[in-house]
Amino acid sequence: MAITSDEMPAMHVVVLGAGGGPDEADTTAFLVRPTAAGWGKGSVMGVDGGVGISKMKKILKKHKVIVHSKNGKQTNGATLIDGPFEGLDIPHVSPGANARYMYVELIDAFLFTHPHMDHIAGAVINTAVNGLTRQKRYAGLPNTIEGLKNHIFNGVIWPNLTDENNGAGMVSYVRLVEGGSPAAGEGDSKGYVDIVPGLGVKALSISHGTCMERHPRRGSTPLPSPSHADNQHLGSSFPNTRMARSDSNASANLDPSVPRLTGLSHQTIQCVYNSTAFFIRDTNSGREIIIFGDVEPDSISMLPRNENVWAMAAPKIVSGHLTAIFIECSYDDSREDDQLFGHMTPSHLMVELKNLADMVARSRNSELHSQTMSPKRKRTSNGNGSMSAAKALRQESPARSDSPGRQTVFRSPQKVEKNYTRPGRRHALSGPSQTPAGNKSQEDRAEEKLSRPLDGLKIIITHIKNELDDERDAPEIIRKQLRDLEKEAGLGCEVIVSHSGQALYF
Repeated sequence: MAITSDEMPAMHVVVLGAGGGPDEADTTAFLVRPTAAGWGKGSVMGVDGGVGISKMKKILKKHKVIVHSKNGKQTNGATLIDGPFEGLDIPHVSPGANARYMYVELIDAFLFTHPHMDHIAGAVINTAVNGLTRQKRYAGLPNTIEGLKNHIFNGVIWPNLTDENNGAGMVSYVRLVEGGSPAAGEGDSKGYVDIVPGLGVKALSISHGTCMERHPRRGSTPLPSPSHADNQHLGSSFPNTRMARSDSNASANLDPSVPRLTGLSHQTIQCVYNSTAFFIRDTNSGREIIIFGDVEPDSISMLPRNENVWAMAAPKIVSGHLTAIFIECSYDDSREDDQLFGHMTPSHLMVELKNLADMVARSRNSELHSQTMSPKRKRTSNGNGSMSAAKALRQESPARSDSPGRQTVFRSPQKVEKNYTRPGRRHALSGPSQTPAGNKSQEDRAEEKLSRPLDGLKIIITHIKNELDDERDAPEIIRKQLRDLEKEAGLGCEVIVSHSGQALYF
């Protein structure tokens, strides 16, 4: 069943850190909770942890509380009455003590998209907090967990606080299955693993750049199993033309454990760095969001995998279940492709969104066609997007762009406002459209959906690399470029640049 705009928001996302460096106090971190759970114990899930307790403390300092009292006398605790943690009961006086309380009592698990420092540093350092009574669960795809295990919690970079290799047992790893667990859930929730009560998660691998490394006598080493498994699962191929083209667009990520591709020159081995896109589903309402880790465009990737995410997302957008996508845009359009280092620019991101829009349009056309068929010929659909639908869209996806048209850049700056909302029925970040529809016929609305395929979808921009330059405001430049590109493309989505301390409801 499609979700309507009048429903209350199902998920609450707090942006702790929105940037991608070089400012270490604003690196990627989100808190996600199902609104139905309130602010209960263990109800909050972290997604990446570039910052943590320090940022919660800073946010708490800025917002008002109502102090609890009984019979005219002050008692312990207070309730936050504004800001991103509005409605949260806090037991202490100082922001630091309350931030510690939030970390210890509310956050039971973290999802990690990949183990780069700007996505893990805060969460790692926060493990030194006193008073933990429950393990923190660190969830991610196996290559992410292995990176944390081998290179962070190894007794050298940081003590082994995990429950593996005779560690202290304060952290437990959860290795997610690529594409969703076949044993988890049923019906619409098939494949989604509950990480905290009320939130199910499905993970897909994406690509975050390439690197060139020197390894004697390893030029013909067979493709290691992690990348091979990904290739088999995702149906990706590695044509020689793409491998050759990617040499000039290679992004420099230096992780010796990432998958390598063979067939290149002698002692030089090219490798793909894995990141993750998480589908996060509110189990009560079926509402979903996607949070991307760092990601590069398919058009210049040695291993293009974004189209697999879009194929899974498209039917969910048509049904109204998928309402927001958090995705990075690290640089503005002045950045050359060979200097992207596995990241996005506005023009590249808009190409990706056009690919998504194409899949959504085909999915919506297919749905409209099925409605005109006789009941005997209709195929049943779960509304949340079946795997067969995603597979069909992936097979029909447009050819990846080697064409000049896919590299067009439009620049026409326009001023936009910052976004902050409190929960409500029809606020700017939860309703699918701000266009009045009362006088529109069903046919008119259907036609509008076809002409603006991403209408109602929120695109939340993350990981902007602020240049700390008086003359260049990177977030504002990227915001203007994206807004103009979207206006030119007419996709219908709303572009929102995230910032620390922001509350988003979906």
